Amino acid sequence: MNKTAIILFAHLPEFEARAKSLSYFSSKKITQKISNVLTQHFYNLANKTTADTFLIDSYHQKGKIFGERIANAFSDVYAKGYENIICIGNDCPSLKINQLQTAIDETEKGNVVLGPTFDGGAYLIGIPSTHFQKGSFENINWQNRKTYKDLKNLYRSFVSELEILADIDSAKAISLINPENSILRIINQIIKDFKSNFQMVKQPFKIDFFFISGDFLKGPPAIA
Repeated sequence: MNKTAIILFAHLPEFEARAKSLSYFSSKKITQKISNVLTQHFYNLANKTTADTFLIDSYHQKGKIFGERIANAFSDVYAKGYENIICIGNDCPSLKINQLQTAIDETEKGNVVLGPTFDGGAYLIGIPSTHFQKGSFENINWQNRKTYKDLKNLYRSFVSELEILADIDSAKAISLINPENSILRIINQIIKDFKSNFQMVKQPFKIDFFFISGDFLKGPPAIA
């Protein structure tokens, strides 16, 4: 078993589509398709690192509010014996494997690693178990412009910062990402195909979902 685990903390596509739209089309199906592609991309990316990977989707997040859900996710994975946790979402297309591996290396040195977003959030949170304080972590001002500032203040001198990146929660945000980004090219192709399908065929867009509901905290087969 590795010392470090990556949590991919993400909603299922159908839940994601209820909360936001990732294209200028009104159909929720295209947001579901994009969400599915993004989650699969980051799951595959995480599996290329030296850490073990856990996908914690909508059905396996425990708690009524976001702070409770993410704090419980950290606690449950620490309870499996991991010394360090890196948590990412599925909404930062610019995140690369070298940044993810750097975060792993830094947490294994005992540092808290934070990746800031332009809107005041965090696209990556890496915490050694020795620095994790569940109550304080749960009470961060989550999902607003104070999130990153609160996280940085909580861990202060232990923080190692990654470069600031853009996350995506709307069609406008997607349009601001570098068009040469590989995952963005896939997203743009999805939108193009959807537009073509909508205009020429006038039929629903078929989606083959990556997610299959299963046991809590999907992880490496060797881990109970």
